[in-house]
Parts: sequence; C-alpha cells; structure tokens
Amino acid sequence: MAKLSYGQFLWRNLKRRSFRNVATVLTFAVVVCSVLIASFLTEGTSNSTRAGMTRLGADLLVVPQEYASNADAIIITGKPSTFFMNTTEMTKLQAVPGVQRVAPQTFIATLSASCCALPTQLIAFNSTMDFTVTPWLDQELGRPLEKDEVILGYQIKGTDVGQPIIFYGHQFKVAGILQPTGTGVDQSVFVRDSDAIVMARESVKVAWQPIEMNPGQISAILVQLEPGADVQQVSADIAAAAPEVSVITSNHLARKIDAQLASTVGALYLTAGAVTLISLPLIATVSTLVVNERRREIGLYRMMGAKKGFVFNALLAEALILAMVGALIGLVSAAAIVIIFNNTITVSLGIPFLWPGLDAVLLQTWWVMLLTVLLGALSALYPAMMAARSDPYESIRAGQK
Repeated sequence: MAKLSYGQFLWRNLKRRSFRNVATVLTFAVVVCSVLIASFLTEGTSNSTRAGMTRLGADLLVVPQEYASNADAIIITGKPSTFFMNTTEMTKLQAVPGVQRVAPQTFIATLSASCCALPTQLIAFNSTMDFTVTPWLDQELGRPLEKDEVILGYQIKGTDVGQPIIFYGHQFKVAGILQPTGTGVDQSVFVRDSDAIVMARESVKVAWQPIEMNPGQISAILVQLEPGADVQQVSADIAAAAPEVSVITSNHLARKIDAQLASTVGALYLTAGAVTLISLPLIATVSTLVVNERRREIGLYRMMGAKKGFVFNALLAEALILAMVGALIGLVSAAAIVIIFNNTITVSLGIPFLWPGLDAVLLQTWWVMLLTVLLGALSALYPAMMAARSDPYESIRAGQK
C-alpha cells in the first residue's frame, strides 16, 4: 500500500474545489490589500512630513496669518502661491525667548517654465542668513550657490544639472537636485533672493505678467530654536509678540495631514474589518460543508491508516495555504496600487507621500501576513477538528447516503 503523504492529500483537495478556493483566496487578498494600503499611506505621510520639515531645516515656519493655508499647501502638496509680509516681523521674532536665529524666504509662483507645463513654486532664500539650503549646498556641492543658479526639487522634471531653465524671462542654470521628501518641497525651485529681485525687476520688461514684489517684502520666516527650547511655548510667545502671523510646526502639519487622511484610512480599515467579520464565519461554514461532503473520503483515508493528526494537520494546512496565497496577492496588489496611483492619491487626498523605509514596510507586512494566516487557521480549526474526530466507519456509511 502506497504511503499517504500530505502533498498528495492537499493537492487533490485544492485541485478539486477550485471555485471555493479562488473565492477564499480573494477574500483574504481583499483584507490584506485594504489593511496594507491604509498602513502604507499612514506611514508614508508621516515619513514625508518628517522628511519635509527636515529639508526645511527649521523648527518653526512663520507666515502671514491670512496665508497660513497657502503655506500649508506649499509644504504639503507643492501648490504654488505668492504672498508677502514685511521684513520688520523678523525683528519681533528675534526678540522672543528661545529663538536662536531666523532666516527669510520669499515664495513666488511661476506661470510656466522651461521645465514645467504647470506653475512651479520658487523659494528665494537669503544666502547670508539661511541655515536650511546652505548646509545642503556645503555637503553636496561643496560651495555656495552662484549668481543665477538654482536648486531643483526632486519632482521637477525635464531639466538636468548644468542645463538652463527660465522663469519670468530670466535664465538660470541648474546647480543641483534635492533628494525626495514626498512633500511640496519636491516641486519647488530654490533660488538666491538677490537673483529673485533681479528677476522681478526684469519681469516688467520681458515677462507678459510681471512679479509685483517690492523691496523689503518676504513671505515666510524660518525659525531655529535654542537647544532645549519648548516648541509650543515659543510658538505661543511668537503669536503674542506678532499677532498678525501664524506659526507652523511639524505637529501642526501632521495633524492637518491626519485629518485629511482620516476618512480614507478609516474607510480602508472598515472595509477590511467588514470583510473579515463576514468572511470568517462564511469560510468556516463552507469548510464544514466541504468536510461533510468528504466524509467518505476522509473515512477511507482513516481506514487506510491515516491518523487523526494527519487529517487534522492536512485540513489545517489547506486553509493556511489558501490564506498565504491570498495574503501574497493582497500584498502585491496593495504595493502596485500605491506605486501606480501614487500621484493620483496624493493629489486627490491633498497629502504628501514618501515610501517608508524598508524596515518599516517589512514590519507592517509581517504583522498583516501573520494576522491573515492566523485568521485562516481560525476559520478552519473547527471543521478540521470535526473531521479528525469522526469515526472512520461512520464517515464511510454517512458518505454513501
């Protein structure tokens, strides 16, 4: 008599019930795909916010109160905007306890450029006071930015290092390209404020729509705090010293992004939860029916020498295989959806996104896959126990009716 093997037993069972198996696999795939997409988006937006604020290199960003939402949009999604305030606000901020130093930036939205079909955000920085772009220049270029040179965000396509690029009729040269952050910084162009002033002056003659920018105007003030200074306390002190400004912190951006993402993530988790609650008892019921249909077959295996543990383990292994296949399909689907529709998701939801590190992705995937396998085992546990405990002779008789 040929020796019974798990492989033969499993293969026969999986092959003979293809419709039931496909439905089970797809159920697990939907659960895993929904949970992983929600997890990837949550971790990706958090990762992007941290990277974006790190790229800004400041603890606080101070902007005119009426343009706080514009500044949020510039940082989060890169939506171009132009607004100004007076440089006198810097003096008020420098006197606030806990403020170590400040640096101005000017935001100018372009209408078009040689690199882009859509408007682009120019960010002009003061090369003398700056403490955000300058460290990157020292590390990557080994020199300061020269006259009419610009630094491109990662998503500014169509122009490479050393090539010319034109804004408001003024020609610049690309000196470098920043690393991705997943935020609006990737869609921005950094330029020296002295060059931006010349560009604005020339735009009256060479651009069909000139820049209306007067001397002494800036858009934002970057604030670096003293070591150990409390961010919330300094923010409150700045608001008291300059009531007409708004203070943006990384926590503020994170809360705003979380609010924009909450409904989508909630819907994904709700979908996964609903599918799980509906599918688990359904899969268990179907498995029980299948076991009842196979009572004669199982009885024959038992009569041929198969132990209770063999039957139990084989049926449980079948459920685990289906759960694992479904989990793998869900994993691949989730990654493909987020990768392919990355821009669509970020634009429609108004959120930044930067893929989490490999360790974070592997950790999230591990927990979701483990949970799925456990759910698969749980759904098949009772049918497998019922089949293993059945009397071989009674099973054969019942299967003949």
